[in-house]
Amino acid sequence: MEGLALVILIIFSLVGFAAIFFTTFGTLIIFLGSVFYCFLTKFSVIDIKMLIVLLVLYLCGEVSEYVFIIFGAKKFGASNAAVLGAIVGGIIGAVLGAGFFGIGLILGTFLGIFAGAFLVELFVKKDLRKSFKSGTGGMLGRIGSIVCKVVIAIVMLIIMAFRIIGYYTGS
Repeated sequence: MEGLALVILIIFSLVGFAAIFFTTFGTLIIFLGSVFYCFLTKFSVIDIKMLIVLLVLYLCGEVSEYVFIIFGAKKFGASNAAVLGAIVGGIIGAVLGAGFFGIGLILGTFLGIFAGAFLVELFVKKDLRKSFKSGTGGMLGRIGSIVCKVVIAIVMLIIMAFRIIGYYTGS
């Protein structure tokens, strides 16, 4: 059963890591893999405390997603309405982009963030230059959130790897 659990964890980890670039759910997939692993190994390798640490890391990744988009848009002068437009636009873009075999998620998300901030800012301030800057800031924030989530995912994977290796080597 431990072999199957490890295979499931590896698959979830690989899919989750790749998903960070396509969706906002990559760290969730990694976390769910660790949950399945825990249940299949009866919490003998990764205990509940470690699972809580992984949960906290996952939640930090999700919060960072929106913080970076907000920070990026605000840094480039976006209004609060444009920030909301960037978030809503990113979600709509991801949903519409999903129809292109998943590959469109990246482009859809970026275009949605840009368009959401740009259009709302254009409507509110009626300034093309400021609108463009707001959209650009939102997209740069998304890039920052991807980098942050990659770091969090790597930390999650290292924690699990050390725990699993330590368990089987007796360290």
